[in-house]
Amino acid sequence: MNNMLKCFMSKKSLKKTNPYLKDTSLGKALLYQSVSSSTAVEGVLTKYPKLSKSAEKKLKDIIAVHEPEASYE
Repeated sequence: MNNMLKCFMSKKSLKKTNPYLKDTSLGKALLYQSVSSSTAVEGVLTKYPKLSKSAEKKLKDIIAVHEPEASYE
């Protein structure tokens, strides 16, 4: 069974295959946002910065390419 799993697992990291993480600055900002929201659910408040305007624009551009039907407005 382990051999079967190995056949289907990608050899590339998530950072290299996920379009949202390929851009280093956007990936870092999204990671901070994810950690902040996840820890808030657990009752721990963090002070990570919100996405900058340029990061928001990059994110919207990526979403538009990969999810053309989606609307996040």
